[in-house]
Amino acid sequence: MRSLRHLLLAALGTCCCLLQAAGQTVPADTTTHLRRGVTERTCLWGAGWANVLDTYLTPLAYKGTNFAMLHRTERLARWGQGKVSVLGRYQLHLAYLTAPTDDGKEWDAELSAAGGWLYNFHPSRRWRLACGGVLEGSGGFTYNVRGGNNPAQGRLGAALCAAALAEWSFAMLRSDALLRLEALAPVAGVMFAPQYGQSYYEIFSLGHSGGCVHFTHPGNCPTASLLAQAELPLWGARLSLGYQADVRQHTLGGLKRHAWRHTLLIGYVRRLNLLRR
Repeated sequence: MRSLRHLLLAALGTCCCLLQAAGQTVPADTTTHLRRGVTERTCLWGAGWANVLDTYLTPLAYKGTNFAMLHRTERLARWGQGKVSVLGRYQLHLAYLTAPTDDGKEWDAELSAAGGWLYNFHPSRRWRLACGGVLEGSGGFTYNVRGGNNPAQGRLGAALCAAALAEWSFAMLRSDALLRLEALAPVAGVMFAPQYGQSYYEIFSLGHSGGCVHFTHPGNCPTASLLAQAELPLWGARLSLGYQADVRQHTLGGLKRHAWRHTLLIGYVRRLNLLRR
């Protein structure tokens, strides 16, 4: 966990250094990209590394390759006098993992969808800072090929998340580019998770479902997602390069789980002009 915190701090420091370096050559007339009637859509794909522990299935942490897909949309809201934007994020993670003893395999998948509002601040024509709230729903499963009566673990949850964003636009190749740092962290929510010693046969066949739904908060579910992204003009299109640290972990019903994912991303950005009457 200590190395994970160091990695997140290193990513934050790198983004800040990039912003400072870019600021030394940014023209003074550059403006932020959000405008009325314009929807920005970002599609990203990537691969990286995952570390997954689920004590419902095994006391060992499995490690392996993680594949990810992320779709992000943002536009100005019709209300809020141009200071409020609507944010949507959809992401899928799929990992193939190996036990530290190299004699066990595991599949892990996570799908999440989030939407909410951000209140935007503009300290200058180049900077945009934002904060707000996002409602996220997530679900997934972990399948252990060496499992016995319970080879898989399912998850389903919803949470209200705090969101923060820092963005800087600058000129590049006679066009506009930007650097963005975005973070989401759940504040309160609910999650379905079996308790220690409770099987799915008990829950769904015998009806012994007490204690499967848990209230989550930062104390028992310290989770956060950090996305660092660069949007660059390239031959009339917009190339997006990014890094995501997705940290999901909880201690519920006497069981522990964590999924630490670090992913390098590449994709494209489209800005759509919506014509409204």
